[in-house]
Amino acid sequence: MMRNQYDLNFKKSIVSKGLEIGNMTAVARQHELDPKMVLRWARELKRKDIDQLDGDGKKQPKYVPTAEDYAQLEKELERMKKLYAE
Repeated sequence: MMRNQYDLNFKKSIVSKGLEIGNMTAVARQHELDPKMVLRWARELKRKDIDQLDGDGKKQPKYVPTAEDYAQLEKELERMKKLYAE
């Protein structure tokens, strides 16, 4: 089953309609959307600086380890193995 991906402009319009009438659930049902999803959009848009978002961005992971990070973890793993092997 494919998940629908909605662009930021669509999410903004749905959330603004919900805020305008004061009922996110009703707006979600009008557009045949899950009310929980629309409420989540509202929370997410409230937390972010909406003006800086361009509508094309995907949700990015907060931390992406680099090769250097992996090398450091390998060294630490080896050190821990030696420490506990004694």
